[in-house]
Amino acid sequence: MSSQTYQQFAALMSRSAYAEAIALAESQLARPDTDRVFWQTRLSAALAAARKYNAALEAADAALRLSPRNSWALVARGEAHLGLARPREAYADFSEAAADGRTAARARGGMLQALAALKNWADMLSLVNQWDMPEAEKYPWRVKAFSGLDRHDDALDICRAWLKEKPDHPPALWELARLETETEGVDAVRERVGRLARIPGKPPVYGEIYASLCRKSGVTDAAVRQYEKMTTTVVTPRLLRQKAFALAKSGQEKEAIPLMEELLRLDPRDMYIHSAFVAACKRVREIERAWRLYHELSAKYPDEKGLLGRIKGIRKLLENPPPHQEP
Repeated sequence: MSSQTYQQFAALMSRSAYAEAIALAESQLARPDTDRVFWQTRLSAALAAARKYNAALEAADAALRLSPRNSWALVARGEAHLGLARPREAYADFSEAAADGRTAARARGGMLQALAALKNWADMLSLVNQWDMPEAEKYPWRVKAFSGLDRHDDALDICRAWLKEKPDHPPALWELARLETETEGVDAVRERVGRLARIPGKPPVYGEIYASLCRKSGVTDAAVRQYEKMTTTVVTPRLLRQKAFALAKSGQEKEAIPLMEELLRLDPRDMYIHSAFVAACKRVREIERAWRLYHELSAKYPDEKGLLGRIKGIRKLLENPPPHQEP
């Protein structure tokens, strides 16, 4: 294996070009002189990133058959198990990989993810307190653990300590808003965050949280206005997604549909957008638009076989259109 080839693989992964990364790993496995354990492990990682978890598990198992205690392959299998919603199996894989210093950090993170999926908050808190890791890395897990244990005051204290160390840190702000909403109610928190969002120079995350709280409290018009304001200066898939949902919820499906189309062109695996898109097209009786988009996506992403099922579903809608619904 040349370092140049691996750098090419890493570059593909970093820009989410997972299909190309999978193809590169497979091409390396086809070579007679390849490091099969290494490339089976990399193939597994690329497949997991592409959400092809069953294939990722097969690739990791293939690596472990060749090298049963390979820590990188154990991490890869743990990732596949997490994707397949098998947290107990994932925890076992990550626990074994954590004994190797090379993979300890990633394996520990996987163990905590598995415990979160199992809602085993006590063990999560115990491990975080026990492990020698930077304090900043402990904050999010402690917040999750204390929240899961219904120790809301402790979770709030951790959030505030987190923000004192890292002011305006988005993950901490989202957690703080969630915790305060549970104790104070969504309206009080929405008003407070709204005031912060209007302060010049405040990071965009305050506007995102405010818009989310508007949606949660049913003030969808205010949410749409906030997303409109934010997308005039910066456009990210996350913002487009939230804006699309807000528009659809406020009855503005015709404005939401183009955003959903763009999001599906970026990620044809987003099940929530698929459902919302088809529902919006049915609502405004533009099912032909869904027919055109799914054929476009199928041509662009031939490996996404689920798109063929969606085309079949749209064909049925075209043959038997839903009854007209008043807006």
